[in-house]
Amino acid sequence: MIRIVAPGLRSTVQDRGRSGHLRDAVPPAGPADPQAFAAANALVGDPPGAAAIEIVGLPFRFVSDDTRVVAATGRDVRIRGRDDLPGWTAVLARAGAEMTVEGSGRTRYAYLAVAGGIDLPPVLGSRSTYLPAALGPLPRALAAGDLLPVGPARAGADRAGRDIRAPAYDVGRVRAVRGPHDDRFERGEMEVFFASTFTASGTSDRMGLRLLTSERPLRRPGGELLTCAALPGAVQVPSGGDPIVLLADHQTTGGYAIIATVIAADIGRIAQATAGDEVRFYEVDREAAVEALRDERRWLAI
Repeated sequence: MIRIVAPGLRSTVQDRGRSGHLRDAVPPAGPADPQAFAAANALVGDPPGAAAIEIVGLPFRFVSDDTRVVAATGRDVRIRGRDDLPGWTAVLARAGAEMTVEGSGRTRYAYLAVAGGIDLPPVLGSRSTYLPAALGPLPRALAAGDLLPVGPARAGADRAGRDIRAPAYDVGRVRAVRGPHDDRFERGEMEVFFASTFTASGTSDRMGLRLLTSERPLRRPGGELLTCAALPGAVQVPSGGDPIVLLADHQTTGGYAIIATVIAADIGRIAQATAGDEVRFYEVDREAAVEALRDERRWLAI
């Protein structure tokens, strides 16, 4: 077991997400920053689909009832026990010792993985929490005093000290492919989109990152789409012209035209954008998007 001492603002149990239920209007949930989540699991020797804790609002404090390898990842994250330790590093949490995950004002999402994974029973094939529908084996935010079961550890104490290079989280160059609804926009609007500087809004959440235009709103003729499937990374443009980048808790369908789609390897980068960050999109093609995923797999191979 691990015991939650201080749960942060709105921390939840997440795994890779709940796939196969979009047609039933059930969003995937899962981590808002998939790259940081995957790195935390890789560091402690857990499989990619193991459940971990997504932390919103630091500090986060916990105690393990036995000695375990743990790892904390995310933007500007570090972990403290008897000593201050860097994030993105496998560290040893000794039995009964209180550990604290800390960050900075730029930390939107942090992840804590524990060797063995959070061992709750899956609901609809996943341990992920979807708060809007109170769905999941623990269908609420974590609270002080919660006890979370942990599975058998696959890695021993010798794994401590391994690390992964943290990404730069540079939102000034987020890679995206055009469309699928680029034909729904006025001529030249794609060029305007990729040349514009946007500002991350403070009203963003796990459903989507709201962006404010610093020049002029994007223009598109006609009304909304009848409906279409929605996926993480889709850049929807409502009638007001300020884009929204869909994240883990996105709706399953939507009627706003999608001008571009953030590539999978950059979802974590855009999810970690904090209020006031300047965001720019850089156009890439399908081949570059696939190669970025290959680079990510190599980055996680420790």
